[in-house]
Amino acid sequence: MSNPAFGPEWAQDFKQAVNSSPSYKQAAASWEGSVGLVVLAEPDKNVPKDLGIFLDLWHGEAREVRSTTRDDSETAQYVITGAYSRWKRVANKQLDPIKAIMTGQLKLKGNFPMLVRYTKASKELVECTTRLDVEWPDGD
Repeated sequence: MSNPAFGPEWAQDFKQAVNSSPSYKQAAASWEGSVGLVVLAEPDKNVPKDLGIFLDLWHGEAREVRSTTRDDSETAQYVITGAYSRWKRVANKQLDPIKAIMTGQLKLKGNFPMLVRYTKASKELVECTTRLDVEWPDGD
């Protein structure tokens, strides 16, 4: 059963996928911190308002993943912001998130050098999104 992208059920499925991933557990074994993902509205893609995802990640475990508001997700230690269509490309492995930050396709608020040290962990998080049965707002 597919769940709407970035919604509450999707967030719980994402948490389960992360916590079931031995590769993520190993790659993020020393990571401590929260990450907020801000999904900017694209009304023409059926995303009428900004969305947020808050991830509390600790030593290879997702302690919490929740669908939330943009403001709430911006309270995280690291905040990555991008248009819905960019996040969809990341989730479908068409856009590497670290390269997207480096080229300005996604915006980062936080310590970029620290984030780069965990490139493998970020790639594993993307891998986890590819395991989700998702319903995209724009129907693709």
